[in-house]
Amino acid sequence: MRPLRIKFPGALYHIYARGNDCQPIYLDEEDRHKFSEIFQKILNRFGWNCYDLCLMNTHYHLFIETPETNLSMGMQNLNGIYAQYFNKHHDLVGHVFQGRYNAIVVDRENYFLELCRYIVLNPVRAGIVEKPEEYSWSSYRQMVGIDESMPFIKTDFLQEHFGSSSETAKRNFRKFVLDGISSDSPLEDTRGGLILGKDEFVESLRDIMIDSKNESEFLKRQRYADRPSIEKLLDLGVRSVKEARDKAIYKAYIEYGYSQKEIADFLGLHFATVSRIIKNEQYYS
Repeated sequence: MRPLRIKFPGALYHIYARGNDCQPIYLDEEDRHKFSEIFQKILNRFGWNCYDLCLMNTHYHLFIETPETNLSMGMQNLNGIYAQYFNKHHDLVGHVFQGRYNAIVVDRENYFLELCRYIVLNPVRAGIVEKPEEYSWSSYRQMVGIDESMPFIKTDFLQEHFGSSSETAKRNFRKFVLDGISSDSPLEDTRGGLILGKDEFVESLRDIMIDSKNESEFLKRQRYADRPSIEKLLDLGVRSVKEARDKAIYKAYIEYGYSQKEIADFLGLHFATVSRIIKNEQYYS
């Protein structure tokens, strides 16, 4: 099955890709320089904005904005060109990346800063370095003014969120990043491996995703990433009235793709009871 992609003008994505069989995708500094060079050309060619980046040994993280709906074409170019270089440079054959890249569409209002912090802290959480500025291949050093090796990183958001002057913004951003070392990953809130956002943001994507609901080539968890939680669909008020509960069960199964087992487990009902309710509601609908 191929992954579902949510695409619209101005979409913000957390992109990550892993090496095949968890193997390294960078074997030396030249590899990272080459990837960075290819990525910068992709940014220019497709008009993307990059707000954050981290190149680990076995995977990479990108935080990009696509003013046009050209994510798939750009990523195909990035991974394809780099894979060709990598195999040729190291006299290898076969896949460099493990399957397709992952693309999570991000709620700008609620997760932009959290994700920026999460990405640059990857080397610290992995135990590679003690401080984010010690890692050369994330955008942190560019963002706080230590060096200018990644001029393609957009840093203007720092002053917007962290201070009116450049120095104040950088100082406050440093503190913000360090304060997040022990924080939980914001990616734990991702829905269906596809959407990182609050309920309002998820609901705003429903019209965009509607055509994918019945496309079996996409993973089910991604086709229904925009659905309400089962707790919300079958809340206490609904469960207290049998007629309302049965209609909500039918809606959860038919419209939002929850399995009969998921519904039964949540409500503490027998699987056969849920199956009977769905059949009855289907008959009378």
